[in-house]
Amino acid sequence: MDKVVDELGLCPESGFLTCFIPALGKALVFRVKSRVNRRYEVLHYGPLPLTSGTTLPTYEGGSVSVPANGVIPARAYTKDGLTFPTTLSVYDKNDMWYLPTDDRDRLFHVIQYVTPAFLRIDVQIPTGVSQGRFQKDRVTTGVDKDFGFSRGTYEIVHLPGIRYGYRYGNDTNVNLYTSVKFTYGEYIIEIPRNSNLIFDILTRRAQSHWITLPINYTDPSITRALTETYGIEGFPVYRQDERDRAIREYESLLGGVKI
Repeated sequence: MDKVVDELGLCPESGFLTCFIPALGKALVFRVKSRVNRRYEVLHYGPLPLTSGTTLPTYEGGSVSVPANGVIPARAYTKDGLTFPTTLSVYDKNDMWYLPTDDRDRLFHVIQYVTPAFLRIDVQIPTGVSQGRFQKDRVTTGVDKDFGFSRGTYEIVHLPGIRYGYRYGNDTNVNLYTSVKFTYGEYIIEIPRNSNLIFDILTRRAQSHWITLPINYTDPSITRALTETYGIEGFPVYRQDERDRAIREYESLLGGVKI
């Protein structure tokens, strides 16, 4: 049986990647045609993009200033999502992972490793919209709450046309120097045109690497970006005993797919 991911945690060529969106109850299924950065998947980015003098909120309800570039103060967290700037000639130098909707044949599969590894991490999709939810939207969770965050590592897929904002929290009583390493795949992708294969993947009968995107609230910019990029919002996930219904809908949706 073929491996769904390789030793780096990335999808191999001809493998499948499934991005499930809980708020929609739909998933995007991609076949990885090629990995552009094969053999160069590790990027040592450097410190978190925290600028000296920036004011951050604290867990006690006050505020504190960032003492030096890349340092997260004790008991502080980033209220607004951060993007990762670069000096490279990318589409948006303020956000190295952002792609426009015209780049619909490309995806970034990104695994982020933050040092120290106990830092809290969550992601806003789009930037400014917190997606952590508990008890049917009664509570919003995240790095500023008691739970609803990861620590040290975060895996995600950056879809074109959507701004992602990463948040971090330092719940210790000391200032921390930070560092970020990315393991990433820049994939050339396509959506399979075989409705039976899509159904088998979405019912776990066929192999695919699944990533559930932390999208529990559907901001209008998300559905707009999905439609502009792929022509569809995704494929509804059906039960295994609903094959005929699913195949009919998938065949209809495939008629509008752009890649």
